[in-house]
Amino acid sequence: MNKKYRVFIETFFTLLAAALSALTLHVFVYKNSFAPSGVDGIATMLQETTGVNAGIYSLILNIPLLVIAYFFLDKRFLICTVLFTVLSSLFIYLLAEINFYQYEAKNERLLAAIFSGILLGIRTGTMIRLGSSTGGVDIVASIFQKKNSYINIERIISVICYGIIIVSFAVYKDITSVLLSFVQMYVFEWGVNFIMKDNRDAVEFKVITKHTEELKKDILYELKHGATEVDTVGVYTEEKSKMIISVVNQRQIPAFLNIIKKYPDTFVCYTKVMGLRGNFRWRKSDIVK
Repeated sequence: MNKKYRVFIETFFTLLAAALSALTLHVFVYKNSFAPSGVDGIATMLQETTGVNAGIYSLILNIPLLVIAYFFLDKRFLICTVLFTVLSSLFIYLLAEINFYQYEAKNERLLAAIFSGILLGIRTGTMIRLGSSTGGVDIVASIFQKKNSYINIERIISVICYGIIIVSFAVYKDITSVLLSFVQMYVFEWGVNFIMKDNRDAVEFKVITKHTEELKKDILYELKHGATEVDTVGVYTEEKSKMIISVVNQRQIPAFLNIIKKYPDTFVCYTKVMGLRGNFRWRKSDIVK
């Protein structure tokens, strides 16, 4: 991709993500007495207790994290994150200044939590796909992941985010507010995963069999997919065998399992594939979809 075009795309989507973030927080969150996770949640609680605009707090809280990120993360990541942080904070401030519409639920606060979770998840997922972040806890996650790639940082970040939500009880004095925040966090994670998920549903089959040739023909000519053949040795029996690895469409699971039934002494396991790149079909001349 041309460098100038890539910069334009990244800037455009960062602008959209910042606008979506500000609109979601202003419209669905601030008037409904619950705090989202991360820095957004801290800024929301500070606004609730002091009356000072959350956009100001968001910028102040992110500045030290961005300074730390300067020493650990790459320039492209930092530029997009700074741009998002500044724009989203500015948009939050401006929306309050012009008294933009806010959805103030009476008996439907759950709807506010659900919709804000979906939209903020889309926002965060978009920034991650750009190779950047929304600031706050995401910066901490990126730094830890770069320094210690083997650590399951997502679990640590989740604990921090849920901890912030629990603290919100001290601000709102209402257990319902805390429960709404938990709902919002759950839906938020779903929204992120939805954006991060590849647009093709696929399943990876690993088949250990002595019927290699027959199975390969079935995969090639019945399922219209390719496969990889690997030599294997049983740890307990020490018997030599073959393992066939093939990635197929999710709707082809029943067809694949029906093929396996023809070979009763065959072992198979299959898992859902999160992402897929490259030729998904059995002939090299076929167009990649």
